[in-house]
Amino acid sequence: MEKGYQACKYLGLDGVVTVGGDGTFRGALDLSRKGMNMMCIPGTIDNDIGCTNYSIGFDTACNTAIDAIDRLRDTMQSHERCSVVEVMGRDSGHLAVYVGIATGAIATLVPEYSDVCEKTLIEKIRKERTRGRTHFLVIVAEGFGKAETVAQKVTGETGIDSRVTILGHIQRGGSPTARDRVTASRMGRHAVLNFLEGKQNRAIGVIDGNMQDFEIEEALKMKRDLQRCMYDTAIELASI
Repeated sequence: MEKGYQACKYLGLDGVVTVGGDGTFRGALDLSRKGMNMMCIPGTIDNDIGCTNYSIGFDTACNTAIDAIDRLRDTMQSHERCSVVEVMGRDSGHLAVYVGIATGAIATLVPEYSDVCEKTLIEKIRKERTRGRTHFLVIVAEGFGKAETVAQKVTGETGIDSRVTILGHIQRGGSPTARDRVTASRMGRHAVLNFLEGKQNRAIGVIDGNMQDFEIEEALKMKRDLQRCMYDTAIELASI
């Protein structure tokens, strides 16, 4: 961290804007304690930064995953098969839930509700199979557990051939969506205005559509939980 601070001073920087998740925020906090003025912008596809309703990159990651799953469905739906797709989300199910709703998954498995969603998975598949459904899509957040384990359970208890697709780091790339571009521009503008107004060491967030800022240490203490209403929507739509 000392080298980072010395590099900033060597370059003649009066302040630095960082973009990232909790780790980036913690690094910025350390630099701020050494005297560098820091502005933190939340950028993580997990969408789990507590000081904001939305983090840059989330919408792009969702759309990338949805596009991949739509392509996968074109190939898989002609067979009696269960597609188990693992999306990113180490400790958070935000991405998985949004993708599960958007793609019509029969189940979305997330770390926040692991005790609820896994129990009903096999029951749902059996029920839908009696209705004539032949292709089943299950979305698994990486923080829930291994997709391979889920696929083995489905095959073992239903006899349905299950295939695993791990989308991995393709979710972190690609062309940013309009929402991410606009949000990034608004957050960047707010960070610059903070510098011009003489503010010190702030984390930027968007709350109910409005730009706000918080002390970095305060922002790191905030938690953003998965909205139960979003998870319930995924469950209810999968039961229709």
